[in-house]
Amino acid sequence: MNIQTNQNILKNNLNNQSIYLDNRNSLKLSGVTKIDSLNPLEFLIETTLGGLQIKGNELEMKSFDIDNGNLNIVGSIDSIIYFNKSTKKNNKGFIQKLFK
Repeated sequence: MNIQTNQNILKNNLNNQSIYLDNRNSLKLSGVTKIDSLNPLEFLIETTLGGLQIKGNELEMKSFDIDNGNLNIVGSIDSIIYFNKSTKKNNKGFIQKLFK
């Protein structure tokens, strides 16, 4: 029964997400499922609540615990934006249709 309880806790934690921003230069995220791309100006990640875009300057991944979904980013953080992945794909499709 203890193993089953621990599995339920893990499932519940995978559906939760938290964002902690400290002085716009240190960001701690939970609920991260995948890092799509990263560079010093932008991180695109997938979370349990959808896509997340982080923009700034000199952004750097401090640590990423894939098992627990915890990500730490340092740098000058300018914006944090959620996006719906299907909306983003539809926008790309629309732009691609314009150039065909």
